[in-house]
Amino acid sequence: MSESQRLSTPADRSVTWAQFPRRVILLLVAYGLVSILITGLLRPLLAGASAFSQSQNWELSWRSNEPVVELIATRTPNTLLLLSTAFGLALLLAIIATFAGIIVHRLEQATGPLGSALKGVGRVGCLVPATTPVVVLALFLIYYFAFQHKLLPVGGSMSPQAAGSLSDTVQHLILPVFTLALLPGVLAAQALAREMTLFQAQPSARVWLARLFKLLGLLLGQVGGWLTASIVVETAFSWPGLGRLAVDATAARDYPMLLGVLGTFAGIILWGRLAAELFRWLESLVRIRVPTINQQATPSLWRKTARRVWVVFTLFILIAPLGLVVAGLSVDSAEVLAMDVQARNAPPSADHPWGTDSIGRDLQARILRGGLTTLGITTLATVIALIPALAGGALTGFLASRGKLWADSLADLLLLPADMLMFIPAVAGLMVFMTIGITEGGGWFWLVLGVVVVVIPRAMRVYQTFWTAAPETRRWLVLGLFGSGALLLGVMFSGLGLVVAVDFLGLGIQPPQPTLGGVLADLRSFLALQQTGLFAAGYTLVVCAAAFYLSADALAGFFHSKEPLARLNE
Repeated sequence: MSESQRLSTPADRSVTWAQFPRRVILLLVAYGLVSILITGLLRPLLAGASAFSQSQNWELSWRSNEPVVELIATRTPNTLLLLSTAFGLALLLAIIATFAGIIVHRLEQATGPLGSALKGVGRVGCLVPATTPVVVLALFLIYYFAFQHKLLPVGGSMSPQAAGSLSDTVQHLILPVFTLALLPGVLAAQALAREMTLFQAQPSARVWLARLFKLLGLLLGQVGGWLTASIVVETAFSWPGLGRLAVDATAARDYPMLLGVLGTFAGIILWGRLAAELFRWLESLVRIRVPTINQQATPSLWRKTARRVWVVFTLFILIAPLGLVVAGLSVDSAEVLAMDVQARNAPPSADHPWGTDSIGRDLQARILRGGLTTLGITTLATVIALIPALAGGALTGFLASRGKLWADSLADLLLLPADMLMFIPAVAGLMVFMTIGITEGGGWFWLVLGVVVVVIPRAMRVYQTFWTAAPETRRWLVLGLFGSGALLLGVMFSGLGLVVAVDFLGLGIQPPQPTLGGVLADLRSFLALQQTGLFAAGYTLVVCAAAFYLSADALAGFFHSKEPLARLNE
């Protein structure tokens, strides 16, 4: 039975009609459970990590002695302004990128090899900037637009001389909003363009309405990723929002404030995920009334060949992170730690090809060894998380692919713990782990454990979606080889961004051990002096992140949907 025929059966219609009410109930249950987790488990854990917490009032900030609710209320509008503006920009970017992808796809069909080459160049040109870790993208934008060209403010939400001015607010919003919007917009565009090029549909108002609902659902479904990125963006741009409040609270061991921000994040995620489920449901309702929307286009022989060439190319560029590991192993440990206070923030020279940092340490040695440390932690966490993610995703994906109400409901129940954990943004969850880890010692252990815990629920969702998007022909081969490979590389990409973000915030591996995030944090205060170090560390991360994501994207091309890649950012 074809997909278009299956979507027209009465049984499938009943599953579709029950989809939204069922998901609302489960999301509300998950939200209630995570609220209990925050107050019933995290509070005692954090209390045990503080020698003076037992006698403190958990309704007041331990740092300022002001009510937590009032402090959060003053910061929440700033974060919501940042998120809503970024959402609007991401929607615009997604629409532009989707139509650009469709045009290039049709060019490929018309011109063959030339079109495929153009499509490959377009992918690299679009995906590499989008998959640049948020920390790197933020620092690059600050350097180019604030320091070098002085077109936009470095950070903050307003200038003292123009406080309250609309134009001043807009100027302060531009860089953080673009940093936030780029990845979600491109991920959503990828998924939508894939559907519009793989499945042929007669143009009609219903078809375009279904696609609009799908796009909105894809963007809103990444609400957890929006908030994770906002923590880093608010810190990098000194934006006075909830993310920066959480970082300051963690650094000051202000646990009531940290838990208050976590609860607020969970509430924002609840509304975002409910809205996403609503649009997904509306898209399904419209789609079942338009059978032609799922008539699959048969790829040409050249298109199949081009896809294989793309896979080989992307797997080849995985040599880059492997090369970084080898280079890091070749660096002498003494060279990494050696200080020369007379050569602080020195420019590149024969002795220091990439210059020195703020206390005179060689940046080349620290970036190469930092890359080894960062990739090592990312790889270890990915390997540990992969087995439970594959098992949970395969089981729930098998149930969801049956298209029965009972099977869908059982899959959702099995994923309830994952849904619950996804109410805490990934970086915020890591902040809790590292808060405990710094007190207990063994920071690297807690960082690995934290990445595993926050990655598993998202990875399970990714593999579940791969399962439902697998083609009927060679299904097990595609799922076992390409699906597992795409999940591994996707988790490496996601884990790399998380490790770098936590190190940049000063909550990961502590000095003097170098990490790429820690090097970037040190360079942040000296961007005008240390552009060589910034570019060396930044481009190192750009190449590694792009290698992981492009490889995952190539393997995901064997499936009927690229929506799983968007679920990496939930």
